[in-house]
This record gives sequence, C-alpha cells and structure tokens, in this order.
Amino acid sequence: MTHPERRRSDSAVERAQILVQEAVAELLRCPPERKEAATQEALSTLRPHLKAALEELETIGQLRDLTDVEFARQRAFIMLSGVAVQDNHTLLDHRVLL
Repeated sequence: MTHPERRRSDSAVERAQILVQEAVAELLRCPPERKEAATQEALSTLRPHLKAALEELETIGQLRDLTDVEFARQRAFIMLSGVAVQDNHTLLDHRVLL
C-alpha cells in the first residue's frame, strides 16, 4: 500500500508536470505578437504549482532518495521557478520605469 503523503506528493508533482506541458504547447501555438505576454501569464499561473511541486519533492527527498525522473523534474521546476521570479522582477522594473 502506498503511503498517503507520497500519493499526495506524487500527484502535486504530476499536476505541475502536466501544467508545464500544457503551457509549453499553448505557447508554441501562440502568435508571435502575443508570445511575450502569454509567456508572462503562463509563468505567473505556473508559479504556485511549481512551488507546491518543489515542496512535495523536498518532502519525498526527506523520506527516500528521489528517482532520476523526480530529480529531473525538480531541476526543471527550479529553473522554471527562477525564470518566473526573474520575469516577474523584470516586469515590475519596467512598470516602475513607466
């Protein structure tokens, strides 16, 4: 039987993975003139899901070693979170300049 915490953790990570894949697919279909705004919106929407997934992966890592797939997801989520934060700061900097 699967530990309830692990089941919840896996689902948060899976949910974030699916949302990232959906966001990328939508951005690939996005018209060039809308791509920057759509990217900012996608990162803003993904940010809380990435945070939750990273917290869950940290919990899993405390219980056992992460699998290669979990570790790869963790690295990808960290990179996307960094872009999301950096993008948000850049957007705020531009608003201040206006």
